[in-house]
Amino acid sequence: MEQVTEPLTDEQLLAELAGGLAHSDPVPAFVTEFAKAAFEWRSIDAELAELVFDSSEEELAGVRSTGEARQLTFRAPGVEIEVVMMSDEARRLIGQLVPPQQATVELRYKDEVRSVESDHLGRFAFHDLPVGPISIRCLILDDGTETVVQTDWMII
Repeated sequence: MEQVTEPLTDEQLLAELAGGLAHSDPVPAFVTEFAKAAFEWRSIDAELAELVFDSSEEELAGVRSTGEARQLTFRAPGVEIEVVMMSDEARRLIGQLVPPQQATVELRYKDEVRSVESDHLGRFAFHDLPVGPISIRCLILDDGTETVVQTDWMII
């Protein structure tokens, strides 16, 4: 005789599928860490700089280059963060705040933070970039008021 079972509810089916996936293809620990880090900085005291341009999304048919460079532009109220990431001899990031202004610029990755001061033209640079997700955070002091602007995480 055939055994008759009742159909699973949607919740039971999802639980079964999640258990099977967790067993056969678990999420790597570093992915969970990066996911948690991505939400840590989402706070009221920081403006999110929205990505408005990424040269890696442009199709450049027939263009040859000796080194790889990726241009990104982020925009938040009152400021743009323009960066170029280069992978020629050493991986580096060169950027500028527009309009030009002095700020403390932080490069965040994994559990580390590097910090530099932008010059009077808003320029800054980081050398020997790590491989993986990074985020840029700018602490701008204008007329005694501190504004924090940060980018979303991006893979480099």
